[in-house]
Amino acid sequence: MIDHGNALRGLSLEDLRRAVDIYLNHAYPDGQPPESILRRLNWAVAQGIPGLLTERPFETVLVPDPAHSPIYALRLGNHAYPHMKLQVQPWNTQAGYLLTVNTHDQVSNLDPSMPGATEFRELQVRNRTIKEAIEQDWDSHGLPNFHRYLRECLSALEDPASGDSASSSSALT
Repeated sequence: MIDHGNALRGLSLEDLRRAVDIYLNHAYPDGQPPESILRRLNWAVAQGIPGLLTERPFETVLVPDPAHSPIYALRLGNHAYPHMKLQVQPWNTQAGYLLTVNTHDQVSNLDPSMPGATEFRELQVRNRTIKEAIEQDWDSHGLPNFHRYLRECLSALEDPASGDSASSSSALT
């Protein structure tokens, strides 16, 4: 069994709140998020971070492989689309987790001739732009995300003097 609490050892309430604030600044650039979103930020934190992430308003996304930890998602939406989520994923990093944005708009086999298909594609582009801005801002604030993780792995591979090149290459596979 996976020790989810240990996997999230580096996630503090302060970092989670900072990640949410950065997310909201990009997702709602013209003002306050809707009241329904603000209510999702009233957290009971007595049980600690691992307990917080497994309770509402967080959603637990189970991954198909039981050897991997679930992903914890907080539906915060954006100014044009209510389903985008901030995700906390246990990960084998120093922090023990990664932050990601799930645009929650991926559709396979979208028929381009369907009514609304062009508008939906435009929505996907806007969502991806918001996602990239959030994740870049998290990175600039030192919050763990996949881009930072990948950059650190590649840097370790390129720098044999670091002594981690063998372990870093296995982290990429």
